[in-house]
Order: sequence, then structure tokens, then C-alpha cells
Amino acid sequence: MDEVVAVPDVEQKYERKYGLDKALAGKRAECDGGASYPAVMPNGEMGYMPSRETFKGRLTGLYFDQGDPPWRWYELMVLEDRPPNYPDETVWCEQGFLFIFDDETGEEQR
Repeated sequence: MDEVVAVPDVEQKYERKYGLDKALAGKRAECDGGASYPAVMPNGEMGYMPSRETFKGRLTGLYFDQGDPPWRWYELMVLEDRPPNYPDETVWCEQGFLFIFDDETGEEQR
């Protein structure tokens, strides 16, 4: 691992501490993420419906830790698969929902 840089949180809640993990840079990975979308709920009222999305690509090696206790998030360059209409080329993936694959065998690394 390389240098870790702290970025102050403007809301003064949680600071992000960025770092680079060279061992993960370029690894093929998949991550699941979620979001809430405005929707008409079963009772007819407007609300937010949760969804799960899948992203596939290569890890950049960049990560940040945030929170107390800290959660680690890795940056994934989206190259292979993304949700329809997802506009960005990268996505942040929480460590617990990140799956790394061996390039030669295609098997998940543990």
C-alpha cells in the first residue's frame, strides 16, 4: 500500500482517507450496489423503492475509508457491465460487495 491522504469532510461528520492499493490495480472485479428511486408505492403514495445494481470492470487501486467504524470503498473502472443509463465511467464499491476474479481462471479470488 502507498501513501494515504486525508480529505476533510465539509459537513464535519466523517473524513475520507484516500489511499492506493497497487496490488488491486487492474484486477477484474464485480460489485453490487444499490440506490433508491422515486416510485409509486403499493399504497398509491409516492415513496422510494430500493434497487440492486451490478457493475463489472477493473479496479483502479484507489480506495477511501470513511465513517466510524470506517468502511472501505474501492474505485471500479466500469468496462464490461453497468446498469442502463448509468452515465459515469467509474463507481465506488463498498468492500463487502466487491468480488475480485482471477484473469486466467475466471474464478473468484478469496
